[in-house]
Amino acid sequence: MFSLPLLKRNLLQMIKPIVIFVSILAMYEVVIVYMYEPDLMNMLNEYQNLMPEMMAAMGMGGMATNLLEFMNIYLYGFLIQIVPLIFTIVVGNSLLMKYVDSGSLANLLSTGNSRLKIVFTQFISFVIGIILVVSSSAIIGGVSAQIMFPDELSMKPYIILNIVTILLHLAIGSIVFCSACVFNDSKYCYAVGAGVPLTFYLITMLANMGGKLEKLKYLSIFSLLPAQKIVSTNEGYGLEILALVAITVVLYGFGIVFFTKKDFSI
Repeated sequence: MFSLPLLKRNLLQMIKPIVIFVSILAMYEVVIVYMYEPDLMNMLNEYQNLMPEMMAAMGMGGMATNLLEFMNIYLYGFLIQIVPLIFTIVVGNSLLMKYVDSGSLANLLSTGNSRLKIVFTQFISFVIGIILVVSSSAIIGGVSAQIMFPDELSMKPYIILNIVTILLHLAIGSIVFCSACVFNDSKYCYAVGAGVPLTFYLITMLANMGGKLEKLKYLSIFSLLPAQKIVSTNEGYGLEILALVAITVVLYGFGIVFFTKKDFSI
């Protein structure tokens, strides 16, 4: 069903971007967890008072009463959304579009691998990359919290939060992957594969500012990350998970089927 040599090559090529993006996440996570100290927390609260709209737009609104809420506000409202998003756009398009755009897809097909085998291998590679980035971030954040503030992080909701975050980025990845499967021209691929997720994030930033703009959140896929529900009540987010799973399955499935049937200029 998949090509092991191609999968190995993809994983080797992804090592560098994975290390770069995980390092960025790790650096900020360690700093943010360290800032859970009362004096530094007060400083962050002052920033919210001085620049409420800007902080809210970046998903950094609200006051934390525990470490999990603090991490949710200052990590999962912005950093854990935008950094994996950029990784997804960069890697997702490179796994398929670079072969189609350069005409080197013919070389892959000449190896005796079918279109289905090739596209399914790229799909597996992409999913592995996304899971590695987000799960590595989760582990680093959890370990940092445990080292600096032992037993203060509620692990069960933290794990659930990160599992749902992985589902979110897999759903976003399905948009990127599907566009790479559908379009032969890179400009259209990037317009949809990068443009749609980034537009969703910009909509989320506007919605975070509150007021009349708050209803815009229903137009963004990022609203399907029920972080506040997980952190505060740990219940009532089943519909969001089902929606993320449905988007993921439908778009990846459609992209794979379309890729196996479309015409290429190769």
